[in-house]
Amino acid sequence: MSDGQVSRAPRPAGAWIAIAWLIAIVALSATATLRPHLVLQWSHHLPGRDKTGHFLLMGGFAGVSVLAFAGRRLADRRVSALGVMAGVALVVVLEETVQLWLPNRTFSGVDLASSLSGVASFGGLAAFWRARGERGPTTER
Repeated sequence: MSDGQVSRAPRPAGAWIAIAWLIAIVALSATATLRPHLVLQWSHHLPGRDKTGHFLLMGGFAGVSVLAFAGRRLADRRVSALGVMAGVALVVVLEETVQLWLPNRTFSGVDLASSLSGVASFGGLAAFWRARGERGPTTER
């Protein structure tokens, strides 16, 4: 490579997984708006019904996003795990709030709380796992 050329590392697989997860969230939200009976068919199989779905779906998105984006550079700063989780929480709040204006959808504070609990739980676990990996292996004596 000559001087003046910049090497670009390929986008990590984790980023693509986070993007695919977000697309799945949008697709499920659109399905719930256009065909609510389809969502009800699968959610009755979950313990806790759609609240568990909110917890797992949004929490999983937070966990994958923390693993994919925390520690990466944005301008001159590194993105923190807390910053990624705050971004995901903002997406979650917007997704639930938009339901106020959509037909066949209802804003639910309990759904929002379930989603944010998932973000905190899975995002926190991913941040812990990532931080532990950055410290390297520990040796026991």
